[in-house]
Amino acid sequence: MTNGPLPTRVHDLLSHSQFLHLATCSDNIPHVSLMNYTFIENDPSSSNCELLKSAQHMILIATPQNTKKYNNLMKNNKVSLLVHDWVTPNQGGADSVLRLLQSINQSEVGELSVTLDGHVFQNLIDPSTEEYKFFKNLHLQKNPEARAFIEGDSTAFVLIQIDESKVSDSNNNVENFK
Repeated sequence: MTNGPLPTRVHDLLSHSQFLHLATCSDNIPHVSLMNYTFIENDPSSSNCELLKSAQHMILIATPQNTKKYNNLMKNNKVSLLVHDWVTPNQGGADSVLRLLQSINQSEVGELSVTLDGHVFQNLIDPSTEEYKFFKNLHLQKNPEARAFIEGDSTAFVLIQIDESKVSDSNNNVENFK
């Protein structure tokens, strides 16, 4: 186990990937969801948001409050996230999904896969707060194609603190970071 910051290649992957798999669990029953996300690397001097001054390596997700994943997160704040560098086509709706599925058969998985273990750091559900508006705008900037998921009436924004990571490459080299 290596202590310290995430390696540069993990920062790059988290900064440029669009999707992750979110694993939650409640009552010993796991649940996995494909999610858009925003990676937030803490720089206390560059943010006016108090929440960002007190944590590092955050993942921001948006979810309706009436979902299994949200209920799981509220019952058990521990999560596991999987991010990998599949070769994905350009954005563009159903055509993109079709091209993605075709490319998976051709290129399967790229060079890097990262499993992140973390916990819910903050649950933002009150749309009248400045923090809610800040994170909504941040998430919309990174994921404009996910507007329908981000702007829902019952949307919660959940900040996940990354506690540990396991990085695997295509040669089966594995590194753990805490």
